[in-house]
Amino acid sequence: MDAIEGVDLTGKTSVVTGGNSGIGVETVRALASAGSRVILTSRSVEAGEKVAQQLKADGVKGDIIVKQLDLADLQSIRRFSKAFKAEERGPDLLILNAGVMACPLSHTKDGFEMQIGTNHFGHFALTRDLLPSMKALKTPARVVAVSSRAHEMGSISLEDLHYRNRAYSAWGSYGQSKLANILVAKELAKRTEGSNVKVYTLHPGVINTPLGRHVYGESYLGSAVKLAVGILAWPWFKSPAQGAATSITAAVSPDLEAHSGVYLHDSQIKEPSKSAQDMEMAAELWAETEKQLAEAEKKLNL
Repeated sequence: MDAIEGVDLTGKTSVVTGGNSGIGVETVRALASAGSRVILTSRSVEAGEKVAQQLKADGVKGDIIVKQLDLADLQSIRRFSKAFKAEERGPDLLILNAGVMACPLSHTKDGFEMQIGTNHFGHFALTRDLLPSMKALKTPARVVAVSSRAHEMGSISLEDLHYRNRAYSAWGSYGQSKLANILVAKELAKRTEGSNVKVYTLHPGVINTPLGRHVYGESYLGSAVKLAVGILAWPWFKSPAQGAATSITAAVSPDLEAHSGVYLHDSQIKEPSKSAQDMEMAAELWAETEKQLAEAEKKLNL
């Protein structure tokens, strides 16, 4: 992968959420190949271990440690964060890669709508928990959030983030969660201005990975339509390695050091939608997220 060529991450620690599938696997591969100690998080430790073993069999040199993390469960997030801070340093790189896309209406263990709960609330809680340790490094650290161009069709409903009082839209919910990723990243960049922590978001491209199982699965499309959609979309699909390239660029490119808060597409800085540049909404979403997390965590005595 060109994005990692010549980069030495020896002595660095990286956390990759959802590192057991899709572009997460290729992100882990690239970072570990450059010498980083990589914490691969997965809801299933077994699935994560299979990936780690295969990468090691492929000759990847960096340490790959698999840890259980379910972003749809605040207790799981807290357990992971607590253990990480007790055992590790940093991380130097926090890659918020895991996600769900266009799934039927469902809810996290804590009652959040699944897409905003996983893609936004889960990653927000994880970043909040690890940020003090990242700042304590005193050396450059980065948070990289995988968003999507689907943010362009999203809007934030602060009064009803979880579709309790409005009709559920699988794509509308996904767009809302991906818009939330960019807004929170911009607010985080603002809050960490002048520190060692830089923040980036990105659109990885249209990639043929298990993330699209709800879109192309039988629950949404018949087999004939599914095949036709796949054939028509094929010219626009990237491989997982190609999709991961933008994540790696955001994680390691020295050219981005002075541009915390930017959004990338095809490894280049791009302007996200107008809604994704609304800093007033970013601040309001941050406050609402903190409020809802505090309420949920109080119930759990976290």
